[in-house]
Parts: sequence; structure tokens; C-alpha cells
Amino acid sequence: ARRAGRVIGVTLRPADGAGAPVTLAAPAVLLAGGGAAGLYAVTTNPPRIRGEAAGMAARAGAAIVDAEFVQFHPTALDVGADPAPLATEALRGEGATLIDAAGARFMPAAHPDAELAPRDVVARAVFAEWRDGGRPMLDARAVFARRGRAAFPALDATCARHGIDPAHAPIPVAPATHYHMGGVATDAAGRSGLPGLWVCGEAAATGLHGANRLASNGLLEALVFARFAADDIAATLGPAPEAGEVALRFAPAAPPPAAPVAALRQVMSAHAGVVRDAEGLRTALAEIARLEAAAPDAPAFANMTATATLIAASALLRRESRGAHYRADFPRPAARGARRWLTLTEALALRSEIVKETRCPSPDCPI
Repeated sequence: ARRAGRVIGVTLRPADGAGAPVTLAAPAVLLAGGGAAGLYAVTTNPPRIRGEAAGMAARAGAAIVDAEFVQFHPTALDVGADPAPLATEALRGEGATLIDAAGARFMPAAHPDAELAPRDVVARAVFAEWRDGGRPMLDARAVFARRGRAAFPALDATCARHGIDPAHAPIPVAPATHYHMGGVATDAAGRSGLPGLWVCGEAAATGLHGANRLASNGLLEALVFARFAADDIAATLGPAPEAGEVALRFAPAAPPPAAPVAALRQVMSAHAGVVRDAEGLRTALAEIARLEAAAPDAPAFANMTATATLIAASALLRRESRGAHYRADFPRPAARGARRWLTLTEALALRSEIVKETRCPSPDCPI
């Protein structure tokens, strides 16, 4: 909830859609609703992590930064599960190799560090194998022979559930969205550009990760920067007044419409995924606009399409490759890699231009 440009609380909507919304007034709101990896068709994130937190803040007027930087984990199990289970990077650290359908390694040709190259490099190589009709697989047979099943019990159990024995057969893998480096622009204390709104965790973009998060550093966002935000709120507001009881029965929100969500995830994977280019990103923006227009009474879906729009627009505007953002039409990094702040209003303006050009490419278009 906002008043005069300030966040003043949270608005709750009846779960059954009947009745009036209720606003819980608060001098400070801490948004910690997770990232946006679930906006893609293949992801390691649970269904609730689909960009709604950043989208909600963006629709309220907050600036989003680094939206184009979406990290893909290179070795999710390609078994049709949603979310996709992970084959831990520790396996490659122990000597597991990535092979094609013929059993040949393909990472030595992609990077001097082969399977130990940065995540974005490995993800692009795995994606290239898959895109070209191959069947990328992680061969951990030698690791299991040396270390035994007890060394990787979670992976062994996950593989068993899908009929794979990693001690005797390679594991089919595919890149999966894993972490969003972008989010609501905040300072180190979690303050956003909207007075009264603090953000922490993956929903925030403090600049900590740059263009490519290192493994496990998400814990810094979740724990360290969350503490910074809590301390700053306490210092700003002082002792909390006694709050009255809220006589409400809380229930889960109605899920967003399944078909548009599934279509949005396919659009993001196809056109704003591991490898991007201008044509695909323009297609993504036009398709997001179409899906959004077809579901006008779905607030949760509107939050998703807001974040999807910001990701695609930011990726289109960054005409270079850097970290987890790779443009096939601009495969090299620019001399300076400035961070990009973008409001939803700016992203929607760009999207509207593209939709208009798509409908009528002539400069004399009457619409």
C-alpha cells in the first residue's frame, strides 16, 4: 500500500475474491519474497518463486537493477521434473565429466578449465549440446566407483527415483534457472528507493553478486543483508509501539491461472534464456504483453509479467555479454559494464514500442 509516494503497509485481498481488501498499516515493510528463476520452464526453484516480489515492488514504483542477470545452473537433472533436481557441482570437482550422446567430452573445447569453468560457460556449452539435438550427460561413474554412494546420498536417491543409477550410467542434464542476481535496487542496508520499503534476500539487488553469483553467496543476501536491513529498520523507527491484534483468518492466495503461467515460462526460456539476441528478446516482450492482456484480473500474474518484462527489456538494452547475460549478437563485453537501473514504466514504454512495430512495421502505421 502506498500514499504520497511512501509505502505505508500491506494490502491483503480476500482469498475467495469476495469482500473488500484490508490494509495492514506499518511504518516499515520488509519485502523478502525470493527471486525470479521460476519464470523459466526449467528451474531449480519451487513454484512460489516466480518473480512476484520484484514485480510487486516495481508496480509500486521501485527501481529494478541488474534484471538481465539470471544465473543458470548447468547440471540440473533432465528428467522432466518441476522443479528440476540438481546434480551438485561437487561431482565435477571430484572429476565427473560432461559428455555427449557418443560419450565424448565437450567441455575441453569450450574452456581451458573444462568442467571446472565458471557456471555461465558450462551452462552455455550444455545448452549448445541440447540445442543442437544432442543429449548432454554428466558422467560420474568413476567418482561413484572411487567414493561410493554414501558420498552423494541425495543425488543417488534422486537419480534412483527417476530410474537412473549414477554408478553405472551417465546422468542426463540440462541448464536450469537457479538464481536472479537482479532485483529491487537497494543500498547495503536494504533500503529501496521507495520510502518505507526495505528489501532483502534474492528479491533485492545490492550489487553484491555483480553479473555472476559465486556458489553459496546467496546466503549473504539471505542472512547477512537481512540482518543489516532489520538493524536499519530498528534504528530508523526506534522502539516498536504496541500493535493491536488483527482479527483475520489468513489463507493461501488463489494460484495464478495455470495456462498463462506455463506459456510465460516457455516464452522466457525460448527467448530470454541462456543465449539471447535482439530478435528473441523483442519477441519475448511482445509475447509477454499478449499474455498479460489476456489475463487482466490476475494480480499475481501481473507481478510475474512485470518482472519478466524488466528482465527482457534490460537484456535487450544491454548490448554486450557479461557474466550470466550472454548475447549471441554481442558476444563480447563492452569496455565499461555499468549497472542498469530500470523502472517498470520505462520497461513498459520499450515494450509498447516493440508491440506497435510488431503489429505494423511501417513508419506510417496509423496506430
